[in-house]
Amino acid sequence: MNPIVVGVDTGGTFTDFVLLREGRLRLLKLPSTPHMPERAIVDGLRCLLPDPPPHGFTLLHGTTVGTNRILERKGARTAFLTTEGFRDLLFLARQDRRQLYSLKPEPRPCLAERALCAEVPERLAHDGTVLRPLETDGLGRLIRRWKREGVEAVAVCLLFAYANPAHERALREMLASHFAVSLSSEIAPEFREYERASTTFLNAYLTPPMTRYLRSLEQEARGLGAIRTLISHSAGGLMDTGRACALPVGTILSGPAAGVMGAWAVGRGVGAHRLLTLDIGGTSTDMALIDREPLRTNLSEIEGMPLRLPRLDVHTIGAGGGSIARLDAAGGLRVGPESAGADPGPAAYGMGESPTLTDAHLVLGHLLPQVFGFGRVAVDPDRAARAIEPLAHALGLSLHAAADAIVAQAQAKMARGLRSVSAARGISPETCTLLAFGGAGGLHLCALARMLSVRQWVAPPYPGVLSAYGLLWMDAVHEARRTVLTPLPDTRSVRLDAVLLELRAECEAAMHAMGVPADGYELHAFADLRYAGQSYEITVSFDPDRPAHAREAFEQQHAARYGFTMPDRPVELATLRLRAVALHPKPAGACWEPPDATLGDLPNTMRLTLHGETVQVPVIPRGALQPNTPIPAPALIVQPDSTLLLEPGWEVFVDSRTGALIGRAVS
Repeated sequence: MNPIVVGVDTGGTFTDFVLLREGRLRLLKLPSTPHMPERAIVDGLRCLLPDPPPHGFTLLHGTTVGTNRILERKGARTAFLTTEGFRDLLFLARQDRRQLYSLKPEPRPCLAERALCAEVPERLAHDGTVLRPLETDGLGRLIRRWKREGVEAVAVCLLFAYANPAHERALREMLASHFAVSLSSEIAPEFREYERASTTFLNAYLTPPMTRYLRSLEQEARGLGAIRTLISHSAGGLMDTGRACALPVGTILSGPAAGVMGAWAVGRGVGAHRLLTLDIGGTSTDMALIDREPLRTNLSEIEGMPLRLPRLDVHTIGAGGGSIARLDAAGGLRVGPESAGADPGPAAYGMGESPTLTDAHLVLGHLLPQVFGFGRVAVDPDRAARAIEPLAHALGLSLHAAADAIVAQAQAKMARGLRSVSAARGISPETCTLLAFGGAGGLHLCALARMLSVRQWVAPPYPGVLSAYGLLWMDAVHEARRTVLTPLPDTRSVRLDAVLLELRAECEAAMHAMGVPADGYELHAFADLRYAGQSYEITVSFDPDRPAHAREAFEQQHAARYGFTMPDRPVELATLRLRAVALHPKPAGACWEPPDATLGDLPNTMRLTLHGETVQVPVIPRGALQPNTPIPAPALIVQPDSTLLLEPGWEVFVDSRTGALIGRAVS
């Protein structure tokens, strides 16, 4: 019997569902409930599965709860415990200046409270040797003070704990009965103290609220028939809820990572292997590059705070459907990063007053109110126009010119972001296929392809739920890693074999927790390499029997990225990584059921503004499009989850294998 699987992606504006049952895909889209995200999920599950299946179902979930808690500064009150002499580690940061020309540069953001930062006497050498034993005489007094001050979580980051976690583990034994404890030796067992401390602190900051949310969701889902709940993580895989509660910082890119995996699946289906992905939602736009497979990184930031975790290399900008248009201090037009979100939402929703990108599209005629948000979100174009009018007056523009300027500025930001993930890595956007999704992706697809000189674009069958669909293409993935800081050996190394055994044991435990049998997963080794004297690394595949092959791969990537190699310079192995992957069944060949939402009475044509000109274009339901049937341009291609604004200059057809729309530039 084929298993029933439900993918649920919670966004800032909508919560998306894709149900896989007996080879058929059913979709649903509901407004998000930001204050209780699980409420929208439960409502959607009840709608999709009114009667609990006799054999249950698997729930796959992409969540924004952790991300929003950091952005809104609504995590747990968290204390920080570190080696004596390093109390200000989180505040000193790297001493770099992000504002080079400011006479009063703003310090790097930090969520820690200095009064809750404390030290403990101990010291380890870089190789883990104990230079000073751990002293805990004053820890009891510290625990009592923290409890009086309402501390819920403690982040422990001792110097060189990645080489020897014994002192951190001893502290956890004393702290765990009082607080949620995050150890740097488990959260980020890699070198560079500030990045490790920041990652550990953010994890502790998220642990109490994320644990409450995930346990509540798991219980609710179980009551509806779920036999297990898996959470997507930033590296493009799935983990069990126990792991997600212990490593909530790993969910920072939970939803965007699922979107990239869905885009990768669609790209493979149409034969496009180098993709620029563009996910435009209600709050932000996420972009990534796929070159045969998604690119990955091991160091990133959120709100200026570093994260030392494996993740897909996704670039995010504050430009989505809910991005607020405003004038800056100099009277210039700005769009985002502030967003109206789901509550109050764009002015057209009827609750907010601020003009947004969605309001601009409504004024320009790019959106049909009767099909917006599966027909479940009532929008008022007149209210959108009234919100933009003051902005138009201040800019000295007509209403439509002001709306057009809002759209143009948002697209300029998106184009810069797409160049940063492609051209900045030495890959020309012209050699890529642009794949857009998210509720607003189709509104900007043609314009951005033109701006980047992209010759081909793809619109998935249901772009508005692609992140939820991408959850169905994810595998169970766990990556264990350890910093070793040793010269790259020429032959097999006893020391590296010992580290790989430790990593293997960690992967086995993680796979077992997800119910994966011992022979049900694959292991892939990687190494972070650098030339001696360099500060940053390149990750390459690593074969313990043939280390020299890792050097060859490293120098190839170094030449591609930086334009040179140093063949006479020794190569250092900084960190070993072991990735466990348990393959899940994929929905390849599954067919989409038409959504329950109807498009209602659609007009045959629509009068809209396109790049400053008023044009009359046909309105075409996407379900009416057939393979090998010419599609006129310009046109509005409408479906319940999104709208595609088809501009002139493209030859468009339906891919017979996947149902995706493919556009190719007319020469």
